[in-house]
Amino acid sequence: MRLWMALFGLFFSFLFASCTENEDITLVRLDQKLFANKSSDSVRVFLNQNPSIAQLYFNANGAGNDTALVRELTNRVNNPALNELYKQVQTEFGDMTDLNNQLAEAFTNIKKDFPDFRSPKVATMVTGFQGPDLVVSDSLIIIGLDYFVGPKAKYRPQGPEFPQYILRRYQKEYIAPAIVFAISDKYNATNRADQTLLADMVYYGKGFVFTKTMLPEVADSLIIGYSDKQLTETFNAQDIVWAHFIDNQLLYQTNPGVKQRYLNERPFTAEIGQAAPGAIGRWLGWRIVGRYHDEHSSQSIAELMRLADARQIFEQSGYKGQKDD
Repeated sequence: MRLWMALFGLFFSFLFASCTENEDITLVRLDQKLFANKSSDSVRVFLNQNPSIAQLYFNANGAGNDTALVRELTNRVNNPALNELYKQVQTEFGDMTDLNNQLAEAFTNIKKDFPDFRSPKVATMVTGFQGPDLVVSDSLIIIGLDYFVGPKAKYRPQGPEFPQYILRRYQKEYIAPAIVFAISDKYNATNRADQTLLADMVYYGKGFVFTKTMLPEVADSLIIGYSDKQLTETFNAQDIVWAHFIDNQLLYQTNPGVKQRYLNERPFTAEIGQAAPGAIGRWLGWRIVGRYHDEHSSQSIAELMRLADARQIFEQSGYKGQKDD
């Protein structure tokens, strides 16, 4: 499949999908099915027909027997404002061809390197932010499309957990890489006894390398969530970033508060400067693991993901803040 992708691109890969492993992807537009049900009885039937969705997305084990959920969803699918948002979702996502192609490519590539992988069913929802933005399990992925309509949406996610620097990433281009990164966790071996900042950095780095391997045409900015400007400036200033980590002896730091400063989402990493994006430790982990993977090109992505020794990856990467790729 990669060969066809390289030669002909996404469009032709979609045309030939029926001849490849990509045909086993299942994407179900449950958002459309939900909004076709306007009565409480039909909403109850919808939930009973989709018990796994009710459990994973709404945390309702009783499906249609959850009268509060039935009442809330009935109110929402009949809400004029939410119906306007729903129409915007349909316009923005269309027939979902782009996302379908990306996930088909990723699932095919994952299966190639990890034969035990089975493509999960993919379902879409729109609830006016009633459920989570994204749920990823081995058998089912649920995408809350209303979260990802983009900046032109009539309504957007609100609350302290959605500051502008995070809200910026709630666009459809970020969905596929976010899903693939979540899948990477299953294959990302770690040493749980290692509680160092380096171990966490390498965990993220391996996840990003996995995501880039499975979606090679996706921009790095969509994988890590930095803007193009942030990526360029951080790459050019990585000697400064690296010096900060070394001078402050951060790599083997185990203090949770210190680790959070360099791993958590923030508008910027104040300890380095306002030009340094938040979660700079994740980015630095990507640089370390990426260089290790380049230096060990004969090692498969599966072998890399099975390597749980973060210190070994770091030491054998030879990374010391250099910019060479």
